[in-house]
Amino acid sequence: MSFGIYKQGQGYWVRTMTAVFAGVLFLVGASWAWKQAENLTLPIKGYVLTLNVTGDQQPAPGSTVQIERIGSRDVVEPVASARVESLAVSGTGRGVLTIGQIEFAKGHAAIPSDARIRADDSTLNFSGQVVGRESIELFPRLYVQASIAGVIILFGTICLYWLVGIRPGTVDFLVATDGEMKKVNWSTRKEIIGSTQVVIVAAVLIAGILFIIDLAFSNLFKLIGVLEG
Repeated sequence: MSFGIYKQGQGYWVRTMTAVFAGVLFLVGASWAWKQAENLTLPIKGYVLTLNVTGDQQPAPGSTVQIERIGSRDVVEPVASARVESLAVSGTGRGVLTIGQIEFAKGHAAIPSDARIRADDSTLNFSGQVVGRESIELFPRLYVQASIAGVIILFGTICLYWLVGIRPGTVDFLVATDGEMKKVNWSTRKEIIGSTQVVIVAAVLIAGILFIIDLAFSNLFKLIGVLEG
């Protein structure tokens, strides 16, 4: 099956190796993009907050909590409201609160590190000071990385198929290159070994001659007092 390949079978090795090396470049680009995607800011659907809890009551899952912070001049500043997904409090008063469906107040887009939490129900004796936070992204970052890398690889595959497989101008050039490569008179093993030996011997001789000349000039300059002995 030809898949519409232009001049199929001609210039095989040049076309194949061109595709291989270009494919490696696209794979390197996809790997680079995968790493860069680690720094993307993704939409957030919730938070896992570590709290220092005060009060002997806990908001139930599905209830609403208010998120606030103390602004300048000790003014309480509303940050957001959110739904409780889960809450676990240890005997030491340290709690882990998971929240979702966050509605931020105007001027806010994230929960500050110094926020405090209180139950929306004023009759519920619960509050907590945030001492740690971890965002829950709307979708796994791995999906974004895989999508970006996959698009680059797919784009590269299509480009290579078009350039190396079906584009007449590029294919004719690669076929002509393959033809010229067949006309090259490659050196034999014996010729390569002989040429290498000649280069090594010549390099050693030149290095030896330069060493002798340097030594002679060095002694001469010491003799006439230009250099200190």
